[in-house]
Order: sequence, then structure tokens, then C-alpha cells
Amino acid sequence: MPKTHIIGLGKSGVAAARLLKKNGWEVELSDRNTSDSLEQQQQQLTQEGITVKLGYSFEPETSLDLVVVSPGVPWDIPPLQRARESGIETIGEMELAWRYLKSSPWVGITGTNGKTTTTALVAAIFQTAGLNAPACGNIGYAACELALLETPPDWVIAEISSYQIESSSTLAPQIGVWTTLTPDHLSRHHTIENYFNIKASLLNRSQIQVFNSDDSYMR
Repeated sequence: MPKTHIIGLGKSGVAAARLLKKNGWEVELSDRNTSDSLEQQQQQLTQEGITVKLGYSFEPETSLDLVVVSPGVPWDIPPLQRARESGIETIGEMELAWRYLKSSPWVGITGTNGKTTTTALVAAIFQTAGLNAPACGNIGYAACELALLETPPDWVIAEISSYQIESSSTLAPQIGVWTTLTPDHLSRHHTIENYFNIKASLLNRSQIQVFNSDDSYMR
């Protein structure tokens, strides 16, 4: 049985854990924090056969086949670097959802500002047209929650942050939308050029690309 470790006991991490457990993985889930609500989640997930470690800082083990990272976990922290260097596949929750939802076309929406509004509008337009097109990512469902549904959606409308893009190397929406770009998250991405390149990588993998021509970075 393959073994995975999922970092982060938020909505995305829990959905990823349940998805992999459903598909035959041995699942371990951890969070650095402890609280009454996290302990309640721990009890529930333990009953589902998922091991949960609270107050735990991840360190890679040779027995692991896969590490899944929740969106808020920095991609370049030393334990994740060590995992990648030791050959353990390391991906984000959005990438995991993509692997299980490739049969559905995706609209991937990114940008410094306007992502959430655009995602909500696109989902509403598709739904008004009679399509099962839920919003996911930073609004609505966690992406892996959609992969747990019995009937896959007609379209996946995903709000995708730079954090999620950098940990989703094969995510390739049918339609990619880039709303705006302004200097942001530079404490994580260090330079505007690196931030730009991360955003651009999603659009480069998209079959159809939609840009905001009013934004000076995209002209």
C-alpha cells in the first residue's frame, strides 16, 4: 500500500486525506498547531482510518511515496526541500485534485486581484447555462472535495493562487484566466519576476488563454 503524508489540517488537507484514503493509500496527516477543534477533527479522521499528528513539524521519511502540501505551507521550507532531494514526490492539494479530475474541463483563474470575483462570476455564468460547474480553490469547495463527489462536475471553476500554482506542475486548465499582476507575496516569491513567472506558467499550460489587456504587465 503506498504511503502519503499530508501537511495541514485545514479544509484542503482533510479533503486530500480522504481522497487518497478512498483510493487505497495509507494516509498520515499533520498540523503544527493544537486546539480543541483540531482534536475533534483528529478523532473523526482517526475513525476513518487516517492517522493525524497534532503539534507536529513534518520531516520526510524514507517510507513515504508522496507528500501533499496545503496551500498555506511555504513551498521552499527545508523539510520539503529535503523530501524532494530524497526523491519523494511532493505536490500541492490542487495538483492532487487535478490528477483525479482530468476527465472534467477546468477554468483556472489567477491574478493578484480580482480572482475571487471573477471565479464567482464565471461559476455563476456556467451554472446559469445549466452546467454543474462548482467554484473551488480559495472559494467554495476545496478542489479535492470535488474529486470525492460521486458524479464529477461538468466543469471545474478554480481560483488558483501563486502558492497553488508553484506546487501544481502538471495542472493544465482548458481555459486559463489572468486578471491582474501587482507586486505581492514577495516575502515568499522574493522578486516580481519570479512571481510573474509562476503566474505565467499556469497560462502557458492552458489551452485557451484569457488576459486582462488593461494590466500593464500583460500588454
